[in-house]
Amino acid sequence: MSRNEPLFNWQVPPFTAPPDERLAWIETQIQEGEGWLSNQKAYKDLPRNTQIFDAIFKDNTKSTLVSNNLKYNLKKFVEMVSDVREIGSYSADAKQWKPFAGMINKVAKGIYIESQFPRQIRKVLQWAIFGRGYLWPKCKAGNYGFGERRIIFEPLSMIDVLPVQIPGDMDVQNSYVETVYEYMPIAEAHGRFPLFQSELQPVADASFNSRVQARRLDYAEKYRSGEGQSRHWGSLYCEIRYTFIRDIRINTPLKNKRGQELPMGDLGTSWFYKVPYVGQDILGGVKDGKRVMRKAVIEDCRLYPFLRLMISSPGINRPMYDGPAFDWHGCIPTVQYDMDDWVQDGMGRSLISDVGSIEQTKRKLERKIDQVIDTTLNPPIGYDRTANQGPKMENFDIFEGDMRVGTEGEPKKIVQSLLPEEVRVVSEHFKWWELLEKMELTQLGINDLGSLANLKMNISGDQIDKGLEAIGPIAKGIAGGMEEANAKVAYMLPYLIIQWLSTSRIISYIGPDNITPELFDMDPNSMVPSHAPEEYVNGLLPMQGEGDNLRQVDSAYSFLERSRRLTTNIRLISIPETLLRMTQKDEQLKLMTLKKQGAPIGWVDIAPKLGIENFGEVKGDTVLERYINEEIEMMKVKIEMAKLAAASGLDQGGGPGQGKGGGRPNSNKKPAKNYQKGGAGGEPRTGLKTS
Repeated sequence: MSRNEPLFNWQVPPFTAPPDERLAWIETQIQEGEGWLSNQKAYKDLPRNTQIFDAIFKDNTKSTLVSNNLKYNLKKFVEMVSDVREIGSYSADAKQWKPFAGMINKVAKGIYIESQFPRQIRKVLQWAIFGRGYLWPKCKAGNYGFGERRIIFEPLSMIDVLPVQIPGDMDVQNSYVETVYEYMPIAEAHGRFPLFQSELQPVADASFNSRVQARRLDYAEKYRSGEGQSRHWGSLYCEIRYTFIRDIRINTPLKNKRGQELPMGDLGTSWFYKVPYVGQDILGGVKDGKRVMRKAVIEDCRLYPFLRLMISSPGINRPMYDGPAFDWHGCIPTVQYDMDDWVQDGMGRSLISDVGSIEQTKRKLERKIDQVIDTTLNPPIGYDRTANQGPKMENFDIFEGDMRVGTEGEPKKIVQSLLPEEVRVVSEHFKWWELLEKMELTQLGINDLGSLANLKMNISGDQIDKGLEAIGPIAKGIAGGMEEANAKVAYMLPYLIIQWLSTSRIISYIGPDNITPELFDMDPNSMVPSHAPEEYVNGLLPMQGEGDNLRQVDSAYSFLERSRRLTTNIRLISIPETLLRMTQKDEQLKLMTLKKQGAPIGWVDIAPKLGIENFGEVKGDTVLERYINEEIEMMKVKIEMAKLAAASGLDQGGGPGQGKGGGRPNSNKKPAKNYQKGGAGGEPRTGLKTS
């Protein structure tokens, strides 16, 4: 860059800047994001890969055969890796928060079913096949903003998201700016942005100045709304842009002037809060029912602790919204899913790029085979013009039934096929096609994934070790990347639940009997507790006033502070293991064998390995300590049950006996093995066989 060239203004203007200046900055960031996107290999290959996927193919043959085995293979690939059984499981270290964590787990399961989470993951992975897909977890009110709020997971393509200033880990959630595009029906846009109804413009009336924008519009019209609508697509939709910014401004007092506390967000909303200035006296906590104050530091005085959000639309000369981001989790909300990521690439590569030439070669071979077979069944005919019957052969149809033609001499010498002997389909052609198919499956990793599918159906006997060995590195790599992305989605979910779902909505998910009394304080609009735990004195809230004026003291903490404390005490303990779940079967067998042989391992350590996350907790820092404490607790339970049985008259006395043919006990000298039983006349079941 020359010294005379002006520096790029990377920093977002303050909210006090003129609207046109803030809008111009948004446009600059969009151009920067488009520049990054247009240099990614997956984006450059997108038109070619789309044609290959849609089986758009041209050659010089006359065959009409158009096969698309690649699409079937990719569909099989996506279906295998999108089998997600849950969003996430949560727990808490502090005892007072454990009931809340259990409630969050129940709500998460309801959202999993209601949002059709596996189907949304499937859509994201379909985009990821072309390079990258994104998932946007968010709360959305139905009926154009006037209906019931629901937590949804919106799939996005690589051209719908434009990040700027991505760090070295290439995670867009850590970028400085990200713009997300949405093509919204114009009627819905009028409902969600009522103050801008007269200014919202359909796509057809807006001007677009870049190839990325043009391609985005083409894909939106072709693949999301379908081609050939009765009216032009552009007149029915408008473009909405959500720009998330990691604005790091601090509320600091001016020199020689008193600082000022700044209100941020819209008053009365869940994203409204006040920002203290550096050095201001703020609440430091509550002790023995009394407030303890401290001086505000830089971390307390960020203007946008949960990101800044600007919403804009082409044709409107100012942002439609500029303020704090709506969600409490403070993350840039889009989560990236890459199928084939490499350290030297800023974005995952398309799976189609590596197999595109193979698929095109297969299609070319198939069309040539089809043409040869068709031609040999109706070959070009040549005849001897000097023969007596030669002129009659001009209109001779070899496929006409009951045809009789008299000739002088041998008919085969008068009429012959003009096809050379070399023009025929031989076994080598089919062997070459089979080799190409094998190359394609290997390149896609279908064989690796197929081993997982087979392992799910048959995990018995000695075959499990061989099955585990067959799970190749491609399947493991894809599973690892998916689990990293799923963990980010699961992290944001508790914040969305607490912020956006009312108490009545929570009850509809889990039932009134499962609402914990500690969290339900008769506020139908929120499940956030009215007070923090340390504000209780001797288990009771402090009161003020007398007689009819007696009321409880308001919480020292703001609504947002109580909400954040609630969510930060919940931690993610598991995510959908998808493919890697199969690789844990050998570990599960080892644990079950050791347990059966009497090893001092408690069920509290084995249950999570078997997928039982809410088994319970036992005190102890080591496996042995937890085993001892668990045995003590189980012994107490047995004693209490024996007392109860004796008091109820159920204890009949007598000792254990084997009766006739009791058999000898197991020696357990050989390792345990899984086996399957049944299946012909009933449901197959899996058991554990020992010596």
